[in-house]
Amino acid sequence: MTLNFDARKKHRVISLPVAGLMTLGLILAACGSSNSSASTKSSSSGPATTSGSSSASTTAAPNYGTLTFSQVGPDAGKWPIYAAQSEGFFKKAGITLDTSVSHSSPTGVQEVISNAVNIAEVGDTDAISGANGGGAVELVAGEENNPPYTINVAKGITSIAQLKGKKVSVAAPTNITKLYWNAVAEGNGLKPTDFTYVYSPTTGDRYAALTGGVVQAAMLLPPLTFQAEANGYNSIANVGKYLPYPFTAFAVNPNWAKAHSAELVAFLKAYLEGVKWLYDPANKAAAIQILMKVTNTTQSAADQSYTFFVSQLKTWPTNGSLSTSEMAKVAQSMVGLGAFKQAPPTSKFMDMSYIQQAASELGIS
Repeated sequence: MTLNFDARKKHRVISLPVAGLMTLGLILAACGSSNSSASTKSSSSGPATTSGSSSASTTAAPNYGTLTFSQVGPDAGKWPIYAAQSEGFFKKAGITLDTSVSHSSPTGVQEVISNAVNIAEVGDTDAISGANGGGAVELVAGEENNPPYTINVAKGITSIAQLKGKKVSVAAPTNITKLYWNAVAEGNGLKPTDFTYVYSPTTGDRYAALTGGVVQAAMLLPPLTFQAEANGYNSIANVGKYLPYPFTAFAVNPNWAKAHSAELVAFLKAYLEGVKWLYDPANKAAAIQILMKVTNTTQSAADQSYTFFVSQLKTWPTNGSLSTSEMAKVAQSMVGLGAFKQAPPTSKFMDMSYIQQAASELGIS
């Protein structure tokens, strides 16, 4: 089993803000000059020795070559991807998945806009912002439809009310983690302005800020949620109880997707097989071992993550769906964050046709 999560050299360009790359993304998309796109076109046909000639059997396995995939950082939310890699579902689909770490959701959005990667795992709100600003990006499948975030706090704090006037860490001012935090605050009789915000893009960064005493509360994802609790930084709220908005999804450049629909559908089919495998109780022990290896976490934290994600939340939809009505609510909520003055229509940032095709081909309703 090979799980490659190296950050590639292309990340030299991704520290710029999303808005600054919109023009570049549009130019690249129009010209079709992306190295990533070009390499995928080349590998999707493949040499005759591996993918077969026109006279080969129609049952021959496909060979789509390498697809590049970006994740914010290793955590339990990407568990179906890890399972699909470990169990050979991408290989069966004819895909070699080259996985990198973007270190932030806005960076993942930038990567697909500029064709630096083919597919990126991103926060829903960041893709909406990118598309609304004119960037070539769209969401093609839901990932974590039930938000798995918890709020972990400094030692001695036992309630949200005690955090008034304190420093809290979320991902970014217009990120969905800010929406989640606002909902938790208001649900406990406080206002979003009652706190000082420290913005850290990944759950690992926020965990470090909490344990380092920089903040008194942080929004964390498993397995770090459970590692924090084991170290005395208790969880005092599950955000899904306050705002059950979809959390992450898969984003692509729509121009790339149209030119490579077969590859995209194959990727999504392998992913859905990973979801199905993960939900099978017979695979629990193997799944826990996979998460421990990928995230370098403890047996206890991985076991608790399985209970939380798989048994309780059922985080990942089995058909990869992403509700347009829910996403319309997310977009409208972003107006309140100051992301834009008017919420864009879902047609501007969503295309569910690829995941619907993938689910249909697998017989998933």
